[in-house]
Amino acid sequence: MSANLNGQELYAQAATAVEQASWGRAEALLRRLLALQPDHASGHHLLGKSLRAVGEPHQALAAQQRSCALDPWLGWNWFAAGELLMEQQRWPEAAEAFAWALHALPAEGWIAHQLQQARSAGVVAGDSYQHWIRHHEPRLPDPFTPLTQQFWTLDGQGQWRALHGSASLQPRRAPLGASPWPVEGWLVLLGPQTQLRPGALQALEGWLAQALPWQQAGQAVADLSPRQRGCWALPDVMYADEDRFEPDGRRCDPWFKPGWVPESFWSSPWLGGLSVWRLSWLRHQTLPLPPTDPAGRFRWQLAALERSPRIEPCPLLLSHQGMASGGPQGRADQDSQLEAEAAALFAHLQAQGEAVQAVTPLPQRPGCFQLHWALPKRVGCSLLIPTRDRADLLQVCLQSVWDSTEAARAQGIDLALVLIDNGSVEQATTELLCRWQQRLGDAMTTVRLEQPFNWSQLNNQAAARARGEVLLCLNNDIEARQSGWLEAMVAQALRPVVGCVGANLLYPDGTLQHGGVVLGVHGGADHAYRHLPLSHGVHRGRSGLLTGWGAVTGACLMLRRELLIQLGGFDEGLPVEFNDVDLCLRLGSLGYRHVIPPEAVLIHHESQSRDAQASRTAHQALQRLQGRWPGRLRSGSPWWPQQMEPNHVDGRPLGMAVCVD
Repeated sequence: MSANLNGQELYAQAATAVEQASWGRAEALLRRLLALQPDHASGHHLLGKSLRAVGEPHQALAAQQRSCALDPWLGWNWFAAGELLMEQQRWPEAAEAFAWALHALPAEGWIAHQLQQARSAGVVAGDSYQHWIRHHEPRLPDPFTPLTQQFWTLDGQGQWRALHGSASLQPRRAPLGASPWPVEGWLVLLGPQTQLRPGALQALEGWLAQALPWQQAGQAVADLSPRQRGCWALPDVMYADEDRFEPDGRRCDPWFKPGWVPESFWSSPWLGGLSVWRLSWLRHQTLPLPPTDPAGRFRWQLAALERSPRIEPCPLLLSHQGMASGGPQGRADQDSQLEAEAAALFAHLQAQGEAVQAVTPLPQRPGCFQLHWALPKRVGCSLLIPTRDRADLLQVCLQSVWDSTEAARAQGIDLALVLIDNGSVEQATTELLCRWQQRLGDAMTTVRLEQPFNWSQLNNQAAARARGEVLLCLNNDIEARQSGWLEAMVAQALRPVVGCVGANLLYPDGTLQHGGVVLGVHGGADHAYRHLPLSHGVHRGRSGLLTGWGAVTGACLMLRRELLIQLGGFDEGLPVEFNDVDLCLRLGSLGYRHVIPPEAVLIHHESQSRDAQASRTAHQALQRLQGRWPGRLRSGSPWWPQQMEPNHVDGRPLGMAVCVD
């Protein structure tokens, strides 16, 4: 790298490095540029892009804000700042940044949609969350109400300490004295920055009794739990929802947690703040006392989870998280802790028989992890693509899929395409299929079926002609814009416990069309987080993490061939709607889990080749689904938090059916 470059040359080379995603080189060039010209607005803007790409969101935001201050008419600096603020869940500031971007770039009208997303993304944050706290949050019981059960915690010296209101001052010890555990009661584990809300233990006790006597008549929380008296065993472990304190003491960033979904827990462990353990179970398992340091406690929790305890979420917000220690030393300690927790989680997953390859902390989501599974040296995968005309869509689908899977094919994924031509009549379609057949040869099979559209039947026919262990049902209006998605999906599909693997599907404007399927919505099912930005912070930014779901959409659905054969294929009595949900529920009833890896992000030009609003089969399909799965469609639990509005999929809590901006 020449030491004699002037500012213009440095900027030009840095811009090229950014285009090539050579982030380290770009950052080095830009820092040299800014040392020469500290008020170079575009230089700060590109530096912000580079820092964001290498996982430094706070430094990236500072660079973009500096660029905005230097040149508010650049526009793209405001837009980049807005994206970073969205990732940090600072919705009002993000909206202001997008408004400035739109003002500076009036020709970019699509930015107005980003502005609207920033304004609406605060359904469970900001002023909307304050409104929920004031008007809709279930109130906790009187904290001075005597407790009938014993709740204990361990102090820093490992000594038992009764929490306020417990029935006695000292726990009764075992007669033999060989166990470190009291005979009965509950162990309350709190994180170092966790604060119990007044009345939290009384709320837990009431919830366990299913009485909830402190609630007003008709208050929604009384119906939150699906448990019925007499058919529910006492849990061994409980956890609850939580939020955080702002520096000014205001509550923010609520975390409404799902039921026990292993993949979701692995990517965003939620026992670190508050967990409550049944002492008699711990005593029976002969577990040691939990360590006091966070990383050691996390290892202890993972070891306890390997004993298969009964786990129940209490759908009440019972604790607050304080601010983490600031400064370089505080950040270094936190990084060290997260690295230790990642290593513990890696060892835990390997002990469970998972072919996990790496577990790494996510700097943009503190406390969360990215997980990678190993691929075999060779695996066959067939893409099943029903199509009818719309050569423009199909060309984009085929080209983008083939281009984005070059690395996957080099790694040993033997990719084949099976296209089912369902009555195409346009010459452009015929020519397109011929070109691709000549290009791919034996890697592509085309079958023509002249019949009314029946998605289930078309995919069953395609599967019968497919090869390889893994099948991917893919709509012809899907577009892949980045690599890595296929490898991540195949790695998940090959896990023995996994049934179906889905993807985060985006509208062309970049907002979510599908982030998983929420069961029970409108009596059937709907797509999670629809119309939110991919980087939303709802439920700890769940769309950016490995997550488990009750179902995934058939627009991009992968599974092992053996499972589809075992089920006898998709239900051809569901020709258009809910065939994917039905398949997932059938696999779920056999004990298989459905997941979405965060690397799988695709564009879905939804139903552009069909008129989705003209469907004459939707009502009949819903009736068929409800008749087959009446119990399963009553709620979204365990995959969807219980405190959510039942007919909304954006993560708004109960009481917020009408959003307050």
